[in-house]
Amino acid sequence: MDSSDNAVPAGGLPGSRPSAFDWSLIPVSKGNEDSLVLRASHRMRREPALLFTTAYLLVSALGLWCSYWFYRGFGLSILDYLQASDFLVAGVRDPVYIGLLVSGVLLVLLVTWPETLRLRNPDAVARLAGRNRAWKMLLGRSVFTSWEATRMRPLTAMTVAVTLFMAVAAAGYVAQRGADIRDHRDGDAVTVHLIGDAAALPGQARLLGTSSAFVFLWWPAQRRAETVPIAAVRRVQAVVVAAKVAAPGRGAGKPAPR
Repeated sequence: MDSSDNAVPAGGLPGSRPSAFDWSLIPVSKGNEDSLVLRASHRMRREPALLFTTAYLLVSALGLWCSYWFYRGFGLSILDYLQASDFLVAGVRDPVYIGLLVSGVLLVLLVTWPETLRLRNPDAVARLAGRNRAWKMLLGRSVFTSWEATRMRPLTAMTVAVTLFMAVAAAGYVAQRGADIRDHRDGDAVTVHLIGDAAALPGQARLLGTSSAFVFLWWPAQRRAETVPIAAVRRVQAVVVAAKVAAPGRGAGKPAPR
């Protein structure tokens, strides 16, 4: 519970100087003492091992969720090829997931900002809402800016909202990335050399990803996905990247510095 939760509201005690308007985005914790999120945070603070276990489970769930939606577009039943250790790696392999989490938190905080302002500055908000219709629409209570309709505590409802946002956004992101590889030939182009073969497999594949036991490939020419055991792969080689050619006349004819 932060100190602003116990501050005297603007225009509080008679004869006292009104306190400054609190514009903080941080939700008010007062009244949320029985919230599941607040109780869980207090429990994890007392037992750090529980915090790491919960974080591991959440990241594993994210990896499982994203892997399913990514490989679903290629017709691969990815759950049949992954081991438990692969789920954690899948959840932290792409930094975009961190951006989605931050975006979800900021979006929920902005949407519920009017509710937070009402709780932090009840008297001042009441005066502003009574001045004109614009302030009343901005700071008035509605189903879009209040968690009352969810029948949950605000902190719990906000956590659920962020989780749902991240689940939908992550599924959409990986599905679109898979569609770009499948239909627009994006992704990492590689040649595959198998153990025992003198030459590489004909054609260029797109590397979809790897697990602890398999390499997942997409062959654009045949429009098919393939799962190759890592034990059978000798080398996966990226295509040669052309060197940058200097612009005509730039640096030509200049003597080397002494």
